[in-house]
Amino acid sequence: MDFAVSLVVEVVNLKQPVDSALAHLDEGEREAISLASELQAAILLMDERDGVTIARHRGLQVIGTLATLDLAAVHGFVELQTMFDRLRATTFRSRLRLMVSMLEQDAERKKRQEGRP
Repeated sequence: MDFAVSLVVEVVNLKQPVDSALAHLDEGEREAISLASELQAAILLMDERDGVTIARHRGLQVIGTLATLDLAAVHGFVELQTMFDRLRATTFRSRLRLMVSMLEQDAERKKRQEGRP
């Protein structure tokens, strides 16, 4: 896998105050939802359930960490097992069943790509 990936990071501050209706969320989720709304972002990366629910109710397209890694694996940018191993070494938490299921699907996808039954 020899891919050149370019990533540009830009620090952007909110132009408007954070919506007070989001006060029950953690600061990171409040600001992420507010900024995504303000910028009319195409997609918002978020895993916290309450934040995801509110973001979707506000019309934002939300994707989680596991789905992002799965998409990266589909395109050959990462090995899903390696990424999941790294995640488990952090404070990130997810249902083990979900990760196992995703790894099984990844293995099946790889078999199909190689032309194996």
